[in-house]
Amino acid sequence: MTERNAFLFEVAPHHDARVPVTRHRLSRWRAALYLLIAVLLSAGVILAPFLATVLISFSRPGAWAGLLADAQVWQAVGNTLIWWLLVVAVCAVGLGLAWLVRNAGPALGRVLRVILVLPAVLSPLTTGAIFRLLFDTSKERGMAAAVLGRDTAFLGPGWIWLVLGLAFVWQWAGIAFLVFHEALTRQPVGLLRMARAFGVGPRRRLWSVVLPSLAGPAALAYLFALVAGARVFDLVLMGVPGSMQALVEGGGLYWWRHNDDLGDAGAAALAVLMSLLVAVLASPALLGLRGRVSWPEPAPAPRPPAARGRRLWPLGGAVAVVWLLPFAALLLTSLRDPVAAARTGWWNSEPWMLGSYAEALSDSAFTGALGTTFLRAFAVVCVVLLAAVPAAYVLAHEHLLPRRAWRPVLLVSVALAALPPQSFAVPLQRWLSPIGAAPALTIVHAALVIPLAVLVLHTAFVRVPAPMLARDRWELFHVVREARPAVVLAGVLAFVLVWNDAVVGLLLNWPAGDHLPLILLEQARHFMSAASPLAAQAVLATAVPALVVAVTARPLYRGLTRGVRR
Repeated sequence: MTERNAFLFEVAPHHDARVPVTRHRLSRWRAALYLLIAVLLSAGVILAPFLATVLISFSRPGAWAGLLADAQVWQAVGNTLIWWLLVVAVCAVGLGLAWLVRNAGPALGRVLRVILVLPAVLSPLTTGAIFRLLFDTSKERGMAAAVLGRDTAFLGPGWIWLVLGLAFVWQWAGIAFLVFHEALTRQPVGLLRMARAFGVGPRRRLWSVVLPSLAGPAALAYLFALVAGARVFDLVLMGVPGSMQALVEGGGLYWWRHNDDLGDAGAAALAVLMSLLVAVLASPALLGLRGRVSWPEPAPAPRPPAARGRRLWPLGGAVAVVWLLPFAALLLTSLRDPVAAARTGWWNSEPWMLGSYAEALSDSAFTGALGTTFLRAFAVVCVVLLAAVPAAYVLAHEHLLPRRAWRPVLLVSVALAALPPQSFAVPLQRWLSPIGAAPALTIVHAALVIPLAVLVLHTAFVRVPAPMLARDRWELFHVVREARPAVVLAGVLAFVLVWNDAVVGLLLNWPAGDHLPLILLEQARHFMSAASPLAAQAVLATAVPALVVAVTARPLYRGLTRGVRR
């Protein structure tokens, strides 16, 4: 096959899947109105404080020089890059699992979709607590140390990174698996057969057909994992003993611990440095999320032979056991006597009891935080959808923005989605303190989620088939109707992220006692003696987002994998 024919083969299958350009439907003034809420929240809560942080970083001569000469700062930056490697590992594990079970049949696929995605519902605080229980360095309490037959404290920082890496991959690899699993089941089989007929080798087929069809899903999985990695904070606070946290803390946690020592200018310089690093790491996601190239919807692939699917069940069962083991550790710890849980591991056979649950439900601070956090999360969902839906609709119609502005706007959305809160925390705290902690937390949470919601909705809106559109002033409502799974996904993302977030209140110096994750964080001060009550509170706290995900499971799955109803 000649290079010319190979080139024609590569470019011929691509098509433009965006909503067709129809200039008469929406004026640019109306488009600007659609963008208003998202722009005001993003500019007022993120961009303006970030610019203020940049100015503060240059307010003291030598602030940048002192920062760049600090060895501890570079250790924190290096740790941040390690977290980025874990982000790549999340995507790799998700793709590997999806590839291994791609021909397993629908039954095993459904089982793994449920089990692997469950950890994403947990808060990082809960995940940290689970893996601290699993990998306690004492052989009396830690399962891994008991298997090795000796205490593992001698392994030092390497052991801590192993624990954190496993926790991070366990929590987020399921999302990547879900995205890649759907993408692999919808591979362009006809194009692959055509490539073989034209004599195209496996390597060329990989680069010409397989990888382009995975570009969008890979970008989405990478962005989700990067947002989690860029804002990793509470996982370290809960999962690592306080004396050893400095060895693995990234730039964000280092900033929180040392912003007073660095001074305003030094802390601002560190925040800007971390923001630039995250923006650079997030920029590759733009290539897959820009919505320009996609593959036609393929016909459903034939089911694999039953024998092949049965051979994969042992592998799927092993993966399921590994993913369910941390949940078993959390649940069994919550059912143990607090004194016994402090002395021995969760696997020891002892009479189980519900005393820790009774204690949690009788705690007015905990039960009050459940209600308050639910109301706050619901309010954030409403604000996010109100702002993100019209903004994503405008971005899906590129002609509504000046040609040179559309791609920078999308790039800014990607950068804002992953921007660490440290980059705007100090100015924002000063500006919003007069309105009170509770309203301020709602506003900040909504502003942080909106860029990610816009990207999710934009990816779905460009896939709405043209015949589904009404071509009238109500077109936005028809687009939302067809892309309803993506709207559900954006709402659930907002709810879960707010419900599980312990970072915003701490960074903005608003440690509101009515926000549920901060109640759990208090238990970390006496982790071993409070392991059973902490586990009980974590189980109860996880039940709410788990119920939300269970109720919305079908549209949530379609929103994450396809975005549209059909």
